[in-house]
Amino acid sequence: MLPQVVEARDREFAEIFMNWLSPAFMAREEDEVAFKTMLDGPVAAKFDFFMIFLKKQLEAISITQKSRYLCETYKTD
Repeated sequence: MLPQVVEARDREFAEIFMNWLSPAFMAREEDEVAFKTMLDGPVAAKFDFFMIFLKKQLEAISITQKSRYLCETYKTD
């Protein structure tokens, strides 16, 4: 849905929409795959702000996954 919003709406609307509705905070694998697919797509190549958004979301997913892993594997002696 994000590529369609970016192409159909103005930049301000698209950025607000993307930032408020992004599922990146959940750091699910399927969201990571979807963001990577969109990053390689034609809309990201056409709109720099969309490419930057996708890269930031992928970075947020990576940080969340690493944090989750540290929390799950932390051992107290």
